[in-house]
Amino acid sequence: MAPLSLKINAQRLNDTLQETCSRWGAIRNSTGMQRLTLSQADRDVRDWLVEEARSLGCQVKVDEMGNIFCIRSGTNNGLAPIAMGSHLDTQPAGKLLTHPLSHHKVRIDVLIFSLKGGRYDGILGVQAGLEVLRTLHENNLQTHSPIALIDWTNEEGARFSGAMMSSGVWSQQSFSNFEVCHNTVDIEGIKMGDALKEIGYLGETKCDYRANPLSAHFELHIEQGVRLENEKKTMGVVTSVQSMRWHTIRVSGTEGHAGTTPMGVRADALVSACKFITAVRDAAVSTGLGVGTVGVISSDTQSQATIPAGINFTIDIRCSTDEMVEELYKNVFEKFNEILAEENNGTAWKSVRTWALPESIFDVQCIDSVRSAAVELVGASEVLEMKSAAGHDSAWVYYLCFQTTTRPC
Repeated sequence: MAPLSLKINAQRLNDTLQETCSRWGAIRNSTGMQRLTLSQADRDVRDWLVEEARSLGCQVKVDEMGNIFCIRSGTNNGLAPIAMGSHLDTQPAGKLLTHPLSHHKVRIDVLIFSLKGGRYDGILGVQAGLEVLRTLHENNLQTHSPIALIDWTNEEGARFSGAMMSSGVWSQQSFSNFEVCHNTVDIEGIKMGDALKEIGYLGETKCDYRANPLSAHFELHIEQGVRLENEKKTMGVVTSVQSMRWHTIRVSGTEGHAGTTPMGVRADALVSACKFITAVRDAAVSTGLGVGTVGVISSDTQSQATIPAGINFTIDIRCSTDEMVEELYKNVFEKFNEILAEENNGTAWKSVRTWALPESIFDVQCIDSVRSAAVELVGASEVLEMKSAAGHDSAWVYYLCFQTTTRPC
């Protein structure tokens, strides 16, 4: 057993984090990040991670979804590995837009800084796991179980829609299966399967917990908003992840000329959609069940002189339990129908569920190990137990660890 005094090299962890983030995906003159999954920057940092892991004596496996498993042997390699890790991709952070009022199509640089963690989100989770491997290696310590460092592909779901996509496929519990994910396209029409081939990370290992099992999974993040600061705590021990579900809403009306169609006979899909979007917010506030967000809106026509016939928008609802998510969606959809009845102008709506993550409650033994380490470092008064409001790959791994080992993870 490793001595209790054994600690990672915190300075090395931070130096490696800053250096790799500055090389691959950094936004100029800022600490912001844009490293979309399966991009050139993602390939480069993946190559770096694989090289680092092999230099520490790890076996590297890549599965059909591009998940990277860096496995350090233990004294009993018949056991499924205890895993650490997260993801190396980020949300988008900036893009070029054409000003809609410019006759000369002037290009305007717009930096959109994500409110997610950037280099302190999944990237930190992977880098921290690497630092653990480095510490074990330089101290020549061998663990009983093998240890795995994992980079899960497309956790953000920013380029290819579907958060925690590849850990979900590995779990065989996700709403989207392997074939659906490989055929998912980005905004340029590139399929995820083709992108994996392009960067050389379409692996041969089957993306399935039964073919590539784990016995536990630990994940470090700085992504809980201001809660720790507000409660004046130093460390959070995550005991569960809240339930979440995504829908795409289609609002349909009648296309018309902006000048010649009288106001009284319009079936304006955009007007109805605006009221629906407000209803999402109102339902979340009035019920107190959870949070509701509309993050993407698109119009069929995108013409200034046309009444749009169709609008699509997304809904992201998150609550503590699956039952609360269901209840909040029911409330939202009831409000939609009330709005249509009040409008009475021929507009209509339909909903398609696109993704979901059930509530995940983590294992007591794993929670205890994290809590005891946190208390040893900062003291019990500085530690806060909390339910994660954000989704993480551990939420999917949780479902399968019990089925792949003799004890729950």
